[in-house]
Amino acid sequence: MWCDDPLSLKTLPWKAPASHKRCAEDVRPIFWAQRPKSYIHRTKEWDDFPNGRWGNSSSPAFGELADYHLFYLRTRWKPERLRVMWGEELNCPEDVFHVFECYLTGNKNKNGVKVTSLPWNDDELAMETSLLTQQLAAINRRGVLTINSQPAVNGRSSSDPVVGWGEKGGFVYQKGTENMTNCDSYQPIAVTWGVFPGMEIIQPTVVDPVSFHIWKDEAFMLWGTHWASLYSPESTSHHIISHIQNTYYLVNLVDNDFVTGNVLFQLVNKVLDGMSKASSPTTETDQNSLPSSSSSSS
Repeated sequence: MWCDDPLSLKTLPWKAPASHKRCAEDVRPIFWAQRPKSYIHRTKEWDDFPNGRWGNSSSPAFGELADYHLFYLRTRWKPERLRVMWGEELNCPEDVFHVFECYLTGNKNKNGVKVTSLPWNDDELAMETSLLTQQLAAINRRGVLTINSQPAVNGRSSSDPVVGWGEKGGFVYQKGTENMTNCDSYQPIAVTWGVFPGMEIIQPTVVDPVSFHIWKDEAFMLWGTHWASLYSPESTSHHIISHIQNTYYLVNLVDNDFVTGNVLFQLVNKVLDGMSKASSPTTETDQNSLPSSSSSSS
């Protein structure tokens, strides 16, 4: 047996599980795109799985990630290998930024080793992320650490080797996302959909605000369980990772204009430029332009 077109087997943007119980499932939140095993564990007690639409986002109950889940979902890499990829020793947050940048670009890190995984993704980058490599690397270098991104796509062939999925002869669409949405607090929005001959429109990936709050806790937990745990609790390396875990925010951005392209990077860079300008030291010229003050005594 063989298949002339392996892409025809990719019926959805995400890998469908082998479980018969989930055979009709065709909609998922995008947040677990790189952690499908975790999503399956957290939803395994559901009686029904979304088919055709996500539905009421306040009704699904996600199971907690108990200790035995964390054991099963642990990274396939040994701690020694992870330290080589993520840093034998971290001296500043910029060392963490560099790890993210290397993962995105494929460049070797300071140890001369390629970073082929992160706590949120045990595998190498999805092919579609290559469309955003340089833009993602630039903002990660500045401290905006991305863990789940997809490019805007406007009517690509379903057979496209990078972003294609579904039946032959169809067209696929995506909204650009970087893992704050501008929608109702409890209203999910589709960020991936496909149009195929003789079929209704398929919307297999959504951004759901309720699910985002569940994912947020898991995403921050991974800083500690997968990265900080590599170092002694008293070490500078552990302190740096813990500081990021406890002080950073997880933000989800969706660009609804999938036609003109992904403008999210313009927004992020504008914010970063504004922050940089606000935190820069006052120059001599600025000092001279300030009104002087004087005091007198009698």
